[in-house]
Amino acid sequence: MKKINNHADISTYTLLYQRLVGAKVIFGRKFMRHKQWEMNHVANYLLENADNGRILDIGCSTGYLTNHLSKQFGPGIVSGADISLASIQRNRSLYDKINFYHINDNFYQDHKTKYAAITLMHVLEHIEKPVPFLKNIIKLLDKNGILVVSVPQERIRGDLALFENIYNLFRGKFKNVHLRNYNYDTLNTELTKAGLNIQYHKYNNMLNRNSNKQSLTNHALIVYTKANKNLEPQIGPKA
Repeated sequence: MKKINNHADISTYTLLYQRLVGAKVIFGRKFMRHKQWEMNHVANYLLENADNGRILDIGCSTGYLTNHLSKQFGPGIVSGADISLASIQRNRSLYDKINFYHINDNFYQDHKTKYAAITLMHVLEHIEKPVPFLKNIIKLLDKNGILVVSVPQERIRGDLALFENIYNLFRGKFKNVHLRNYNYDTLNTELTKAGLNIQYHKYNNMLNRNSNKQSLTNHALIVYTKANKNLEPQIGPKA
């Protein structure tokens, strides 16, 4: 079967899988708070640095970040996109004022809208060939557009996807849903190959909102990038 959009296995991302991810997001927002800090940091950075224009949340899953950004920028400005048609249909029902797109085989070739910012949150670690994937996304950016990439900071590859991997084991799938474990250097290498330059980065710590250094308690690394390598790095927002 043809693989869609370079993802490891399209059949993995069922609605139940997406809801499992959604439950983790709720826990991280309401109890641990690190997921809320992550979303707030992205929204604040884009408020301070992004040009006026549309925003696309690729890999929107259950739509929590998409909805959060729409409250900041307006539902007519923010859209979501995902490879799971079931999730897109659910999001369209829940958030009827936001546009949600299904990412099919021809999405990156046929989608004509240009965006001032695109978010790619906890997606890249699922992609088989990240550099061609990133190059496709760059085509959707405005000339001065920002690509936000967030990747998990795991001690052992897949430790932040424990429940998803257990769910897959019950389904007879024995492949780690996280195909690689990123640190700053490995992520920067792939971004550079794709023609992207990191403008600012933030380590999102599970326990300390204001921390921005490597730590065993980090949940994610957020990087803010632009395709123009000659741009000077920008100062990031307060955590």
